[in-house]
Amino acid sequence: MFGSGTPDWSKGGDSSNPSSGNSAGLNNRYNSYQQGSGPGSYQPPGQTFADKQTNVLHETVKTQYAAEGTAATVMNQLQQQRQQIQGARDDLWETKETTEIAKRELADLAAKNRRKKRKLYFIIALLSITDTLLFLRIAKCRGSFFC
Repeated sequence: MFGSGTPDWSKGGDSSNPSSGNSAGLNNRYNSYQQGSGPGSYQPPGQTFADKQTNVLHETVKTQYAAEGTAATVMNQLQQQRQQIQGARDDLWETKETTEIAKRELADLAAKNRRKKRKLYFIIALLSITDTLLFLRIAKCRGSFFC
């Protein structure tokens, strides 16, 4: 039938005779295949290859954006960890320098302590010698300080 949207040859009818071969109820001039819900009505096609590829492309783009987001998060975390490590390295270097200064100061204190001990030993020796000489003098003079 003319204007029905379906060619007559697809129904097995004769295209030269408009009244023949229309068994789907499309004899009415105003009845369209888009308006009905019967077997002659319009059925949308399934997804075509292009639609499937478009969906795959959209999913790929979504995955790419998610991966970029994850990568940005990982990069941010790595940057924070790098800053922490650099801070720890700086703290370690500062601690090492402080330890070296303390080591030198302790060595200086130990050297001063040794010098003071030597002075004290010298004073002790000097006083011991003086005490011995005075004892010998008292013994020689028989208890008198002046002989």
